[in-house]
Amino acid sequence: MKTRRLSLFVRSFTVAMLWAAAGLLNAQTDIPAFGPVFLQNEVATVMITMDPDSADAMLFGDVDYAASNPFPAVIEYQSSVLDTLIDTVAVRLRGNTSLFAPKKSFKVDLNAFIPGQKFADLEKINLNANQNDPSLLRAALSWNILRRMGLAGSRTSMVRLMLNGEYMGAYVNTEHMDEEFVEEYYDKDGGNFYKCLWPATLEYEGASSDDYKFEVNGRRVYELKTNTEEDDYSDIAEFIGVLNNTPAEDFSCAIEEVFNVADFLKVMALDVVSANWDGYAGNKNNFYLYHNPQTGLFDYIAYDLDNTWGIDWVDGDWESRNPYAWSPEYRPLYDRLMEVDEYRSWYTHYLRKVVEEYAHPDSVAAFLEPRMAALYPAVATDTYYPQSFGFNTNDFEASLEEAWGGHVEYGILPWLENRSYSLYTQLDPEEPVLILHELEDNAPVLDSLRVRAIADAGDDAIELTCWIDAGAGPQPYAMYDDGAHGDRKAGDGTWGIKVPIQWNWTTVDYQVQATASSGLERWLPCAPLTVTVGLSPSDLVVNELMSSNANNVSDAFGEFDDWVELFNAGDYPIELGGKYLTDNLSVPNKYALPPGTIAPGQWAFYWLDNDPEQGEYHAPFTLSSTGDEIALFEWNDTEEVWVLLDFFAFGQSEQDASLGRYPDGADYWVWFATPTAASTNNYAIILDVGETPGRQARVMGPNPSSSCVAWDGLPASGALWDAQGQLRRTFSHVNGLCRDGLSAGVYMLTLDDGSRWRWIVVD
Repeated sequence: MKTRRLSLFVRSFTVAMLWAAAGLLNAQTDIPAFGPVFLQNEVATVMITMDPDSADAMLFGDVDYAASNPFPAVIEYQSSVLDTLIDTVAVRLRGNTSLFAPKKSFKVDLNAFIPGQKFADLEKINLNANQNDPSLLRAALSWNILRRMGLAGSRTSMVRLMLNGEYMGAYVNTEHMDEEFVEEYYDKDGGNFYKCLWPATLEYEGASSDDYKFEVNGRRVYELKTNTEEDDYSDIAEFIGVLNNTPAEDFSCAIEEVFNVADFLKVMALDVVSANWDGYAGNKNNFYLYHNPQTGLFDYIAYDLDNTWGIDWVDGDWESRNPYAWSPEYRPLYDRLMEVDEYRSWYTHYLRKVVEEYAHPDSVAAFLEPRMAALYPAVATDTYYPQSFGFNTNDFEASLEEAWGGHVEYGILPWLENRSYSLYTQLDPEEPVLILHELEDNAPVLDSLRVRAIADAGDDAIELTCWIDAGAGPQPYAMYDDGAHGDRKAGDGTWGIKVPIQWNWTTVDYQVQATASSGLERWLPCAPLTVTVGLSPSDLVVNELMSSNANNVSDAFGEFDDWVELFNAGDYPIELGGKYLTDNLSVPNKYALPPGTIAPGQWAFYWLDNDPEQGEYHAPFTLSSTGDEIALFEWNDTEEVWVLLDFFAFGQSEQDASLGRYPDGADYWVWFATPTAASTNNYAIILDVGETPGRQARVMGPNPSSSCVAWDGLPASGALWDAQGQLRRTFSHVNGLCRDGLSAGVYMLTLDDGSRWRWIVVD
């Protein structure tokens, strides 16, 4: 039996005033629509205006300076659906060897001078010249295939670029990979996001996280792009340690606990078909690693895909290279996976799928031909297009079918023909596969445990079963891919099940079994996973909070900010060091409480103002007055788990009213007309909700309860639902509800004024 690292252990979980049903999260990548900035059927116009001296310095001055120093500018984006001008942006050169090319590539940073400034949810715009590629669209083709495969891949579009009124040529607008990219493509952001450049071999450098902060050419090989203040490399050090040091007999179980193997093999299959020799396996270069908080796994993300589809600068004979010995040097991630027969069969399956479906010549032509036709007028008038290699418009038109020569050894379609032919002579014989990966759940949870996994058996029928053991032995629960059982869309390969939590469950062990009509069977993980559910008492509790402080209590800087109060409801002092507050369960360590001790019956007070620079009692987040949540965590060094001590969710807040336990430490929450920051709630004036016409900010209690529950304010009508979503009761014009034969469990109360609560019934 094993316990998931960084799993959340619930000790006290108070839920009140739920304003919406819990959203479903999924480990699969979310593929966003192209949207107005990445139009697929036209060539937009990007106009950049800047000081002429700055433009000259950027284009003709020192390239290292121009690549690392932003120049102030104004940008206007024009298309059939947008005409947007953005003032005060930063523009600089981007690229590596392309910095010295006559046709430059540019990065537009929208928030460099104005923090938070965005354009259609983007903070940066990459305008790539792709001067090595006569078609300009090889990278866009690869990105498009990755997106069709369900993998994170940059959106692209075609644009004309104007700089101070001068036409700079045809460019490919390519989505930038940063924290905004992570938010767009993943259900949970907040994880570490590493940019990995040459020589990123993923070889073992040592046990210390600092061993992976080494630099080459003035930058880190594994460069952390998010959570940079923490600069914590312990996760990538652990991953690389598992990858390199796990014995062969334990490797598959161990690597699947830290890395998304299946999706990496999909990327590798495309790398081999497109001859992306400048990626990880080929050149230990150009990839990202994202530590996905939803799955706990590292996801591999491809990057910089222009030297592909027949472009070769290193004479690698990529069109005939064996896909099972593709790397010219030892690469632990590629080579160790190829040593596992099961992974090799997955890889073979993906190679066939790329050749026969995603990169089939008909599919490739259907993507490229209309885009090249739309782009032709922009290329025909692009005076920079010929300057690097002598390309002309005939070369552009012929690039789909013909080799240009030199580094362009093939036209795109002839490349596909040659690569596909050689692959079919090298691939292992076709055999059944059963791929099961990306297992994830929604623990900690009070009402229903939701488990998801992704499965693929090719053309064979498949069944998934989740075996759950709450102490009485494993019980089977059928999983479904129908869009109605906690999975995602029907038929998308993601399977799910929602299992109602019984009132006396505190932990459960689970494991997913997949069986295919071919006779193959697979279990994930290798040993049952232990997760925590249900309720346990805690002495340190969230006692009072205010999320709409207009004129009630100010901090030392004269600011009226959100705040929260903790209370020690026990009989012994409690150490506050090692405990954390957060407004996001997936990021437990947002705010570390300052070291100290809270005595029995005493309070601790913290500002939630996103102003940590104002002192150690100022947290780096705020609360929303329209509804939010707050959680209190502790890190357990012994068990290496996050312990959830308390959680509170609330809805719409009244200005200058606080929400707190009454009396101190009790289960019952009320609104206070006289907030009592850092002092007792026992003598506060309770706000009568009914006095405010139209007010819907109710509170309910006691919760949990063994008999009845009541709510304040005007009588209400509504319905009671069980954890399986079945309607159990309706009621009209009442201020409470009694158990009346209900079994112990978790129920949802919905009132006609929009209030929602989980009601926990105990024996």
